[in-house]
Amino acid sequence: MYDSLRSGYSSDLENCPFPPGGLTVLISYGQRIFQLSGITKKIPLDFKDRQFLPAKPRKAILPGSGIKYSDLVHDNVGLSEDIALQFVSDTQLGTYRAVVETKKYLQMNKMQVLKFSKFYTGFQRDDGRSWLGFHDEVSNMKNLKERLNAIAIHPVNNNLLRRDYWTKNGTYMAYLRIEIDIDLWNSIARKKQELIIGRDKLRGSPLVGVDKNGNPVFNDACPSAYEVEGFDPRFHEHPDYLVESELPKIRAILDMQASAEILNQSHIGRTRHIDKINSKYRVSRRIFRQGYEFLESLYDDPSKSLRVGQNFISYQNDPSRLFFILTHPDWMGNTNFGGRTKNNKMNKLLSVLAGGVFFVPPKEMPFPGASIFT
Repeated sequence: MYDSLRSGYSSDLENCPFPPGGLTVLISYGQRIFQLSGITKKIPLDFKDRQFLPAKPRKAILPGSGIKYSDLVHDNVGLSEDIALQFVSDTQLGTYRAVVETKKYLQMNKMQVLKFSKFYTGFQRDDGRSWLGFHDEVSNMKNLKERLNAIAIHPVNNNLLRRDYWTKNGTYMAYLRIEIDIDLWNSIARKKQELIIGRDKLRGSPLVGVDKNGNPVFNDACPSAYEVEGFDPRFHEHPDYLVESELPKIRAILDMQASAEILNQSHIGRTRHIDKINSKYRVSRRIFRQGYEFLESLYDDPSKSLRVGQNFISYQNDPSRLFFILTHPDWMGNTNFGGRTKNNKMNKLLSVLAGGVFFVPPKEMPFPGASIFT
């Protein structure tokens, strides 16, 4: 059915092709699949006990994490769902059609073993920014080999036991549907926002430090997001701030002690440490992430008119990469977003509406994951 949709056909529109929108389909599996009777594979050891905590209002998603579940809406789909599908398309219709056709297919074929449970929507902004107003994903891995090393399960890199060799070239997908308190964020002055993020809001240039008045300082020699063509390490790579600050004109105006603390506490400073470790090693903590914004109407909540947020999706050959990032004190541990702040409300900037970790099997016929069942 999905192959037909990707070719521009559906079962009830015979010989009437439509624009498929570049649809792609990713199939992944939750931990409960491996508990079903008759399953021929054991749960991979890298997947066992690698899951977000059960969803409870204002409780942390992981021990040691400063990111918590929402007050009202929360769900650990990694614990409640057996199969997760990701549809990506160049058009909204291409994605929505796949969702509706999935539900229709299950009903038409009376597949009692499968039940359509829920779906989440999202989109990517064409300006490359997030709801925070800053350029997003600029530190993502551009080199395809580096990206593959971080994503793909490998017998040696993962130190697999022979029983898990069948997972080779698969990956693990982590999903977090994160609500952003946009009113709180908009109440913060742009200068403070730039210190929290670690980048210039308008240009996207990485922060070098702060001057003696606490103002953010940027390297004017770095190109802006609108000037970058292709990959430019000065813009895309997380800089070695103190080395960059050796530029005489910049160093002269910096408050070095304050700069070091603020740079390390910024969101970029916490999430992109410079270690030069090959991405194939788990201790590199490299992940490949995707961000899809969402907007929801809250017509049933008179105190709010809308909800905004981001679907955070990451791929890694071991969930421990992401879990380390979210819990280690030198990374995102015990912080909600980035930076030490006297504003206690910042601890509620992000809250999780739904989250889960899923196993994405390697390609095989007749469908990815078929060997789990036969």
